[in-house]
Amino acid sequence: MKITALAVKRRIATAVIVIALTVLGFYGLWQLPTNFLPDMTYPLIKVYVYVRGATPEEIDVNMADPIERQMATVEGLDYLESSSIEGMYSLSVNFQYGVSIDTAYQDALAAMARVARKLPKDIDPPLVFKADPSQLPVIQITVSSDKWDLAKLRTWVDKWLQNQVISVQGVAGTDIAGGLKREIRVHLDPSALEKYGLTLQAVVKRLQEENIEQFGGRVTVGPREIIARTVGEFRSLDEIRAVVLKGSDAGKVYLRDVARVEDSHEEVRVITRLGGKDCVKLSVLKQADANTVEVARAVERKIRELDPILPSDVRLGIVENQADYVTAALTGVRNAALEAAVLIILVVYFFLGSWRQAAVMMLALPITLIVNFALMKLAGFSLNIFSLGGLVVAIGIVLDNSIVVIENITRLRHEQKAPSTEALALSGTEQVGPAIIAATLAFLTVFLPFLLVPGLISLLFRELILVIAGIVFISLAVAISATPMLTALLLGKDASGPHGSGAFERFFENVRGRYEILLKKALGHRKTVLAAFLSFTVVAALLFPMLGSEFLPAMDDGRILVKVKLPTGASVVETDRILRDLEGKLEKDPLIESYFTMAGGKVLGLYTFEVANEGEIDIQMVPRRDRKISTRDYIRNLRPVLSKVPVPGGNLIVAQMKMKGLRRIGEADVEVKIKGEDVKTLFDLARKTAETMNGLKVFRNVYVSMDLTKPEYQIRVDRVRAAALGVSVADISSTTQALLTGAVATRFKDGEDFYNIRLRLPEQNVTSRQDIENLVISRARGGYLRLRDVAQVVQATGPVEILREDQVKEVIVRGDASEVSVGQALDELRKAMATIELPGGYEVLYGGQAQMMAEMTRSVVMVLGFALFFAFAVLAVQFNSLLLPGLILAVIPFCLAGTAAALFLTGIPMGATLIIGILVIIALTINQGVLLVTFAESLRADEALPAGDAMVNAAKIRLRPVLMLSLCFIAGLIPLALNIEEGGDMLQPMAVGAIGGLAVGVSVTLLLLPVIYTAVAGRAGRRSITESLKGLWSKATALRRAP
Repeated sequence: MKITALAVKRRIATAVIVIALTVLGFYGLWQLPTNFLPDMTYPLIKVYVYVRGATPEEIDVNMADPIERQMATVEGLDYLESSSIEGMYSLSVNFQYGVSIDTAYQDALAAMARVARKLPKDIDPPLVFKADPSQLPVIQITVSSDKWDLAKLRTWVDKWLQNQVISVQGVAGTDIAGGLKREIRVHLDPSALEKYGLTLQAVVKRLQEENIEQFGGRVTVGPREIIARTVGEFRSLDEIRAVVLKGSDAGKVYLRDVARVEDSHEEVRVITRLGGKDCVKLSVLKQADANTVEVARAVERKIRELDPILPSDVRLGIVENQADYVTAALTGVRNAALEAAVLIILVVYFFLGSWRQAAVMMLALPITLIVNFALMKLAGFSLNIFSLGGLVVAIGIVLDNSIVVIENITRLRHEQKAPSTEALALSGTEQVGPAIIAATLAFLTVFLPFLLVPGLISLLFRELILVIAGIVFISLAVAISATPMLTALLLGKDASGPHGSGAFERFFENVRGRYEILLKKALGHRKTVLAAFLSFTVVAALLFPMLGSEFLPAMDDGRILVKVKLPTGASVVETDRILRDLEGKLEKDPLIESYFTMAGGKVLGLYTFEVANEGEIDIQMVPRRDRKISTRDYIRNLRPVLSKVPVPGGNLIVAQMKMKGLRRIGEADVEVKIKGEDVKTLFDLARKTAETMNGLKVFRNVYVSMDLTKPEYQIRVDRVRAAALGVSVADISSTTQALLTGAVATRFKDGEDFYNIRLRLPEQNVTSRQDIENLVISRARGGYLRLRDVAQVVQATGPVEILREDQVKEVIVRGDASEVSVGQALDELRKAMATIELPGGYEVLYGGQAQMMAEMTRSVVMVLGFALFFAFAVLAVQFNSLLLPGLILAVIPFCLAGTAAALFLTGIPMGATLIIGILVIIALTINQGVLLVTFAESLRADEALPAGDAMVNAAKIRLRPVLMLSLCFIAGLIPLALNIEEGGDMLQPMAVGAIGGLAVGVSVTLLLLPVIYTAVAGRAGRRSITESLKGLWSKATALRRAP
């Protein structure tokens, strides 16, 4: 081979090129960003609309319907998801992969512009922005103080700290939760208003008229021009109290006569604490293209810089830092890679018995891996758990080709004389060069078709697959260039010499001799051997349904979610009381590093929203190295402790935090989506589904997304009587909302900041339905009336939240698998759900992990189909035969039986990462088979040996590299299989499954493949299979042409 000759003869040039590429690799490694997951750029547009005081039903009718009809017409749309809760409408516009995010954003804006005139007039301007499913808060900062009240603390965070954090490069924005928002409250006295003949609208108008600062005009005074400006803004609360509402000769009516003015705060809707102490939480969001770790570390540096200038009574803390999770996981996978490299070098030394030959491997391994970092940089990849996982998998492949080259050079050195080590390196490489090129191409054809599969699976594993492909390609180049050059250099001038250490050679020759005897016996009892392998495979196939399945395994990251869902209508105060009781069970636990509590809040996507009857405690355990218990086992112990706290009529959920940042991953292990039009019917079906899930022992933490039992007072207006008395439905609605929720009349300026001036009735004035009925409504033509005069106030119930997917209403029933895998729980549920009769127009779908697993199953079928087809095509071209590729591929199912056995013995369910393990098994089986069959065919063609003798000789020659390659692969995967490092959980199923398949694959390659080969080739006499097929084809052609 020319490249080998050039590399061996021009060592300095080869060394310089290798060093240059290695330098580029180090530069690429230095420049690579770090993230937890690969970049999965599904275009996503978010739409938020705030409507203070609107019910979910009103929002669903007035906003969800018109907005989603327009959004459904946008080009490239994948699906819509929306949520209507009290006071807010949230819409996720998910586009297909490959659509430009900028185009999607412009199309979404255009759709919102078309629908704007159909929306209610009293809503806030819709917020439309680009989003990223993987864009999560990179760091969450807590702010607390022993002396400042929560209103002052929230104001300081809002007005000062937030601006400091946003100035950090890579930060896109922030979200503030907790604390109290300052506002000036004007508590109206209804009787005083009635006494002086004033209406709410009149008070609002007077405050607006008296709080003005406005440009008046310009005045020319001699050579100068001076502007005139009205300065009439309120400067103090006393000025507000002194506003004249009504004046006459009899006297003036001031605001203080009809209302109490105080510097207060908005209604408490979300309460946050860190470690049981009140705080304000500031969540920091990164820009879509920014690096998670770099942004988080930059924010940390900013906090340290601010520390000397912070107020003495203010403390900053960090409750969640994505950089820590990413760094810990990547460090764990990196350590697994280093451990794998050491094990592989030891295996190589053990088989070659020479430190010089092992040294060649020790150089080839880092060269290949480091050069690959340059390719990763050029491809725009990041260092994430999957790309590094590909690196670990590829470590076993890196030395694959080099092992074949070195072993062959070493064998020739032992068997024959050569004039020089250069000649020996050339002949040894040229002899196996075509075979390793063919094997490498076959290997790549197994992995690369994975990229043809659409969907999340392909995006998730894209970088892992391409990293493996890049390393395999580089390893081939190293094997036919740098490896023979280094071998020739390190072997010395004498081309002859022993194969390795004497003790090991004697041991290995003994093993080779025993293997030869075993193989000859196997060839003499082909039916028995085939029956034994078939029996093992059938038994293993029966194990697959028993393994269970899940999409991605949970990480042992110590993150736990304790969630409380009280009956609808429960107040924030009641939710907070129960959370405080739960905190009491956690405060002295040495395994808990920190815990953050939020009452009355719910995180949707990137932001926190108000849900009074829900709350949660986010627990962070101490690092994995500092505890002897896994997150899963700790939760199992914690659940009965927390269950002692009563949650009247509600649910207490204790679970490991789900992975975030994946599209459609869901909030629970299993999500049952019930779709239809009538909300009440949906709720009834959801309740039956929840009862069914609770009746199964395989579920816990079951709850329904929709609740129709939220108590409400419905004001039903008598239009005829209202018209007769001079009021409209709009008058009644706006006045009621203003009196109960408050009307923002104007703003109060304090320094450079502005705060709302809100008018409303004192909360203690409205505590019953009778109080609502007695609300005073002003008439357009003068005078007053009571609400009861024109309307009935009826107690009823309504939904808390209305969900939609693709414009169809849905209710989601969620639950976590209990002591079984997600797949097993899902199978039980499907059987039970068959007993629930659905009305016409309603359907049940499975979302969350169930949807991901269904997609995974389809992807596995497509991947395996593509892999086997393209591998067959490459081998058919290589061998110019259809039978030989068939023989090699026919043994793959026997290897996969080892995967089932390994997963069954370890109790690990099947998951998405197992796909990579299966591809590794297929690739290595093909690789080993190609090299073995190539040698056998070569011996038959060159030495005219019978099929059995040719295969025995070929197997003896290939025994060492077969064992070395398989053991190197297995050794490289052992650290991941043992899961002794952080971050290994995700890749453990892949490693265990691959080890099982590769271990069985050794016996398949060394015993079963020779048996099948000789069974087919024996009929061909002394000719090779290829030559036999050519002869048969020639005879068939001659017969067809015969007259």
